Amino acid sequence: MNKKFAFLAGLFLSTLMPTVGSAQAPGVTEDTIKIGTYGPITGPYFAFGRLTMNGMEALFADVNEAGGINGRQIELVRVDDQCDPAGAISAVRRLIFNEEVFAIVGGSCSNGVLAAKEDIVESGIPYINFAAASNKISAPKEDNIFTSMLTSNLESALQAQYLADVGATSVAVVAQHDAWGRDRHETLIPALEEKGIEVVADEELSMESNDATAQVLRIQSAQPDAVVLLSYPKPASIFLRDSARLGFSSTFIGTSVIPDPVAFYEQVAVPGATDNFVTISPSRHPVDSEEAAEWREKLVSAFPDDTPHSYNLYGITAGELTVAAVEAAGEDLTRESFIAALDQVNALETTFGPGTLDCSTHQCLQSAAWIKRNSDGVAEVVGTSELD
Repeated sequence: MNKKFAFLAGLFLSTLMPTVGSAQAPGVTEDTIKIGTYGPITGPYFAFGRLTMNGMEALFADVNEAGGINGRQIELVRVDDQCDPAGAISAVRRLIFNEEVFAIVGGSCSNGVLAAKEDIVESGIPYINFAAASNKISAPKEDNIFTSMLTSNLESALQAQYLADVGATSVAVVAQHDAWGRDRHETLIPALEEKGIEVVADEELSMESNDATAQVLRIQSAQPDAVVLLSYPKPASIFLRDSARLGFSSTFIGTSVIPDPVAFYEQVAVPGATDNFVTISPSRHPVDSEEAAEWREKLVSAFPDDTPHSYNLYGITAGELTVAAVEAAGEDLTRESFIAALDQVNALETTFGPGTLDCSTHQCLQSAAWIKRNSDGVAEVVGTSELD
């Protein structure tokens, strides 16, 4: 057994009651554990799914090479939902009923996960959300749903805290008005009010937008201290391009869906446009950092067609949580013992998490890092945040 995961298992074994022999759990044999995952593998949003899956698969491969878990190898079954709600429902049903996986560790797009949530809850299958950020995925708390991703409500609170810490007294908000954007908007506005920060402009920019001239001009006239971009990378990049073109400069705050400021700079493709852009991240080390070098090599070796990305790190964190809970559940692995192990996670250190994981609320990640592209063109952590 890999020493690292033997240590992780030791964190929980003393807190779990021994399991009683039972019929073989779905997706579990004497030699294998079948884990399902879904998200966009193809299409314009493939990075959210495929790259996160790559990270998790690299982590599982590491565990399998070291002998697996209690003699079992982890098999990962991927299903493409193309970041579409109907696709997510179909993917989840396929994993549960056709593939008969033991658990699902996946979900990249909040709109899709929320659409599939009813099937997940009704089936009782253990579910770890690894990339979608909506607070409504795991709140109110459901017995079988956990998340290793930074949730939107906590992210909003940390964004407001960061803005207060840097002395901002007025902000503009640019948001998508889909389920993903509304979920963040509904939590950010009261978080800003609580910190005494005035919202002087509140604009919509959809995922399909190709121009942000009107929004930039209205925000420019409001003269905010900062702009919070509750947007996916494409609309956010358009907003920054048009801001540079129109001579509008401010502090720009991103979300965890834009975790890599270097990749974002390349997407914006306008020199200087992201100089004042800082983004929140659920990973404490950028993917191009020295600390991530070992995993970059593994990812390049396993997936030569995909460039290493911060989304890979989300999958590694979710994989480490999954492995620790499977270890803790013991040889007589059942869905019930796996969920019980997840419930007991309260101080799990992972390779890239900004702080330890605590799954008592089922929202396991409670901290974040702040990252920007520095003058050398390298991603740099400029701080970390954790709510009291």
